[in-house]
Amino acid sequence: MASNKSHNGYTDEIIGILLIVLGLLLGISLLTYHADDLSFSTVSSDPKVQNAIGRVGANLSDLFFQLFGISSYLFPIFSIIVGVRFFREGRGLLTKQGLAGSALLLLTLSSLAELEWGGSTSITSPNLKGGVIGRILSRFFLDYFASIGSHIILLFLFLLGWMLISPFSPRAALSRLQQRLMEARQSILEQIVIRQSKKKRRAAAPPAPSKAPEIARTPAVEPPPPKITIPPQQEVFPFIRPEEGDYRLPPLSLLADPSGAAKRMTEEEWVAQSRILERKLLDFDVEGKVTQVHPGPVVTMFEFEPAPGIKLNRITNLADDLALAMKAMQVRIVAPLPGKSTVGIEIPNVVREEVLLKEILSSPSYNQIGSKLRLALGKDIFGNSVSADLATMPHLLIAGSTGSGKSVGLNGMILSLLYSATPSEVKMLMIDPKMLEFSLYDGIPHLVAPVIVRAKAASDALRKMVAEMQRRYQLLAEKGVRNIDAYNKLLKNSPPPPSKTEEAVPGGKPPLEHGPLPYIVILIDELADLMMVAPRDVEDSITRLAQMARAAGIHLILATQRPSVDVITGVIKANFPARIAFCVSSKTDSRTILDANGAEQLLGKGDMLYLSAGTGKILRVHGSYVSEEEIKKVTTFVKEQASPHYEAALSEEGPSPEESSLSERDDLYEQARELVISTGQASASFIQRRMRVGYPRAARMIEMMEEDGVIGPASGGKPREILVKKDAN
Repeated sequence: MASNKSHNGYTDEIIGILLIVLGLLLGISLLTYHADDLSFSTVSSDPKVQNAIGRVGANLSDLFFQLFGISSYLFPIFSIIVGVRFFREGRGLLTKQGLAGSALLLLTLSSLAELEWGGSTSITSPNLKGGVIGRILSRFFLDYFASIGSHIILLFLFLLGWMLISPFSPRAALSRLQQRLMEARQSILEQIVIRQSKKKRRAAAPPAPSKAPEIARTPAVEPPPPKITIPPQQEVFPFIRPEEGDYRLPPLSLLADPSGAAKRMTEEEWVAQSRILERKLLDFDVEGKVTQVHPGPVVTMFEFEPAPGIKLNRITNLADDLALAMKAMQVRIVAPLPGKSTVGIEIPNVVREEVLLKEILSSPSYNQIGSKLRLALGKDIFGNSVSADLATMPHLLIAGSTGSGKSVGLNGMILSLLYSATPSEVKMLMIDPKMLEFSLYDGIPHLVAPVIVRAKAASDALRKMVAEMQRRYQLLAEKGVRNIDAYNKLLKNSPPPPSKTEEAVPGGKPPLEHGPLPYIVILIDELADLMMVAPRDVEDSITRLAQMARAAGIHLILATQRPSVDVITGVIKANFPARIAFCVSSKTDSRTILDANGAEQLLGKGDMLYLSAGTGKILRVHGSYVSEEEIKKVTTFVKEQASPHYEAALSEEGPSPEESSLSERDDLYEQARELVISTGQASASFIQRRMRVGYPRAARMIEMMEEDGVIGPASGGKPREILVKKDAN
């Protein structure tokens, strides 16, 4: 069976090559045909043959022209085409339909040629237009259908033969023609509407003194927002109240002034950039026009309106190609812009303007926020100042890779709090496992504890903040209010009498002391380090604070360099609706922090995407820059105003409440001792599991039992020996 198949394939190749050779010979002989050559129908005294194929070519071409006339040229074409297909596909391509179509084309072309150009009426002396076959068929059609009917029938037969040998379809051809006509009609209507609107605008506009040349369509260039002028007398904010004592908020003069307005591009240059962008998009078969240009301090947004039928994913997939074409570091595409039929293409400026913290702190967007927890973020892509209220967020999650500007952004937020609130209004708990970022703030009066650098101490501090949150809720419940603002307002209007104090109930809890409650902002610079040491405890504490601490006036700002799912777990992310993403390394990290792509296309150096709480909209913001020298000036100023008052329970050096209370809780120790002696098992994990206590406490109990001689020392992987028998106990 296999040998038959190979033999048939070999035969098909030979037949294909023969058909190609015959077609070439016949085609050359027809092209070099000469009427004076000696042939079947011509007698010549000159023995020299002018045909390129010689006597065989002269006789062969004369025979074909005598029989078929001008349609003889179809024979070599068909022979070569069939030979090539025979050589590639085999004999299966020869069908009755194809043979019938080829015959129809040959016969109808000969007949039409004879009808149009035939001269002699004698069948025995045909000319070279239609040949003998064409003369016979044309005579037949003229006798029965006359000239017009013959033309109609022959054209129909020619079209039928073409349909039989090719994929040509009259229906598809008519459909394409109709579509082209509709597109042309739509284009003409659009041009008419544009011209009419131009005429109306010209009629409504005042007459010009002189005729100006017509200007081509140009995108509207949005003017940049005016620069904020900082008056020298605005060093102390107007919301400072005299009853807050001698403490003064830091003046703006401690911060650096902008170096001056950067050189901006002219409107003509922006229009030229728009044209370049349109041409680059057209190179990728994306038609459209730039309708508006929004210059900003760092990037410029071009509003691009795609032509009808252009899909959005064709544009969004061109971010890297446009960055290469426009010679830009990164290009971010926002498709579509909310509420518009355009696509936003953000291209970095050649000259980047500096965004300083002093501009944002003096802007109306910052001063109009009535909260003590207002944060100065930076400027948006249009150059407008952007500020946020931490009290309404109520927590903030920040992510960004090394060099993205995350630490500078955190410093700007901390200084925003120092510029808006006194130590009696806002307290801070700073956790800095890297021991570098928050060291400049150690000793400011706003801290409730020294800057915590050990992960274990940070876990304990978070747990103690949960206890503080519960204590505050008890205070709110006793006063019948729902949040810290209502509680402080109630105490301010009707303070508790200082002389009357409640006495403790014997055997009960001590009475709660009422007084003004400051806001507490917990700042964690590197969440990943804490999650590596104590993931369960840290996640539980952060989750409880994020879920319940808003009404108690406790707010979280978490930052991490590694926004992976094992650091930013689903439970943590669900309770942080407000998030900021600086430049990250991959789309996966961007989706982890923002649930959307885009952060991997940022420029770094403070460029961020801000996801505000409640709206779900992502805003691109260029973070404000603050130098280390400015931070030192501000912290030195506030340290001179007041000294810090640390909470003893939150001090990093102090023992944990479990360790300090072991000697006092003899009942638990005795229970653990009885459990070890009765069961004969002595391990910290066993006591932790059976008595439901923390591991440090269980380990401390094991150490105390070893000191008391209840159990023996640890010996590698072997269990400890029980030295006290059950009967002796």
